[in-house]
Amino acid sequence: MGLFDLFRRDLSKDPDLTQLRDFIIISAADSNYSLDENNNIMDICRQEDIDIGKLKKLFKLDPERIKDNYPTSLVEKSKYLRRLIEVMATDKVCYRQEIEALKSIARNMGFNDQQTDAEIRDYCRSLGKRGLAVLASYEENL
Repeated sequence: MGLFDLFRRDLSKDPDLTQLRDFIIISAADSNYSLDENNNIMDICRQEDIDIGKLKKLFKLDPERIKDNYPTSLVEKSKYLRRLIEVMATDKVCYRQEIEALKSIARNMGFNDQQTDAEIRDYCRSLGKRGLAVLASYEENL
């Protein structure tokens, strides 16, 4: 494989890029991509063993060229959705735009809105007191 082949390689089917794209979509949905959200995404990358260089690369790519490459098992889909919810809850507020973006991504993965609502509520309850504020914000902006 030559140097030019490396540049021509189709990175749009990389599941990590799909997940990172979705993190950015959720984070930027409220028109405010914060340092806390960025740090949370970086933490998730470290936990999930996602190359942080891919995040930097993502900002140079047209997000429309990144194809959906979602997990296929229900367990992995739920884990993916939980990570998106975690990013949405970073600032302890669930803005309407973030909720809409999250539900759109969840639908693309095969979840209906009721399943997504249940995942959000379950995730918020798992956070204890902090989660109650996130859940109240979610309920208010539904």
